[in-house]
Amino acid sequence: MKYLDIVITLLLSLLLTLGVGYENKIIIVAGCLFLALIFLSAKRWFKWVFIFPIGLVAVLYFQSGYIYGHPNIGIIASLFETDKRESIEFLLAIPIKIWILNMILLVTFIYYLIRVEFIFKWSKTAFLFGCVCFYFSSLSLFISHCYASTEHYIIQINALKESIHQTANWTILKAKPKYKIYVLIIGESMRKDYMSSYGYPLNTTPFLATTPGIFVNGYLSTASHTAVSLPRTLGISHGLDLHPVDNIVTLANAAKMKTIWLSNQGFIGKYDTAVSAIAVHASEKEFLKKGNFLTNNTSDYALLPLFKQALTQPYNGSKLIVLHIMGSHENFCDRIKKDIYRLKDKDLSCYLSTYNQTDTIIKKVVNDLKATQDSYSLIYFSDHGLNNVSTIKGKTQLLHGDLYKQNYEVPLIEIASDMHQHVTLNKHISAFNFMSIFSNWIGVKTIQLPSLNVYQLPKNNNIQVLSGNKMVLFRSLKNDPDEIIKHEGGNYKYQPF
Repeated sequence: MKYLDIVITLLLSLLLTLGVGYENKIIIVAGCLFLALIFLSAKRWFKWVFIFPIGLVAVLYFQSGYIYGHPNIGIIASLFETDKRESIEFLLAIPIKIWILNMILLVTFIYYLIRVEFIFKWSKTAFLFGCVCFYFSSLSLFISHCYASTEHYIIQINALKESIHQTANWTILKAKPKYKIYVLIIGESMRKDYMSSYGYPLNTTPFLATTPGIFVNGYLSTASHTAVSLPRTLGISHGLDLHPVDNIVTLANAAKMKTIWLSNQGFIGKYDTAVSAIAVHASEKEFLKKGNFLTNNTSDYALLPLFKQALTQPYNGSKLIVLHIMGSHENFCDRIKKDIYRLKDKDLSCYLSTYNQTDTIIKKVVNDLKATQDSYSLIYFSDHGLNNVSTIKGKTQLLHGDLYKQNYEVPLIEIASDMHQHVTLNKHISAFNFMSIFSNWIGVKTIQLPSLNVYQLPKNNNIQVLSGNKMVLFRSLKNDPDEIIKHEGGNYKYQPF
């Protein structure tokens, strides 16, 4: 029976380590956890008072940890800011293999708590050695990352809450908008290398691939999760440091522009999400989703009638209309009306179809802008990208992550009524500079930040992104190549990159 106990404890150590996201350190941290669980098993009170609650949290975290890795500010933010529908979508998307492993983990954990017990004559020394091993184990790292990530998130959300009641500190030196209508479309989970407008062989973005405009090839999101990325893009930020009240909406307000925010993403309450805390500064706002359980899976197309209404509202000055779409948010097949590519890889097929849908929405918005006969400019960017976690050839599973360049390589596009050429700008630009780009775009100069367009921004080969809870060099990240598809005889097939 002792041999079975050893096997059970070893299996428990390995599964717990995988489930809290430390696969890359599994030999060391799982080994330390195994020794800790062996030497601490003699103290039943310690197992139930200390190991049980920590282990239970780890068991509940297993799906997220196995897929996304150890806790970071992005995962913690997603945990607090995801509505019930998105939570259900996440659970339904989890592969059966992970559910099976999670059940095995639960059974082995219960067995360890109830049955496993090793008695040592030198019990005090064994207990002390077990505590030391636990300190260097995967569960100890899990506790540490949970604490640090939650602390960072609380600081961020408190800053956002406070910004609601604060007055923006803008000192306007000049405000001379070039266009009558400014439209900012914020995309979701779209990495640029799957866009035909950036060279992907399948025609995923037919309108953007041919329309006149400036296409930045090298734009990098600030972070890899919406709740962390957008506050640092739409407001002044320096890494983890955040000044949420100094954001695009308060700047446009200070420039006497009419600000309208239209969103297909959740709005549970004024302070519940990072983006909501920015959106509430708009003079008018409309959220299609209120965040409750019965919220429909509303299509991005539902924003278009609201956009037309916003265009028709009379205003003497310039308008800023923000459209925050669901875009390519997981689950991809739930985002689209039709899978237009019908690939064998259903996940990739639906993902590419979301690109086509977003492309169509941008086209309709541009057509509506043209119909007004007013001057206009439109900027589109995505909040972050995704990476492929599938290990099966010809099968993709695109998820959030922060270890790959493609988690940050996203489109930045400007289309305007006076642009007549399709221009690609090959230049690395950080989304931490978006506020400067935005200020220049709407023709505003302030004391607080430089007003620079994408051409004027200095070259920077040492751009950093927020990965986990720290800033890292973008060039230090790994590469996650796209799945190239070629059309042969009416069928699409994979071709290695």
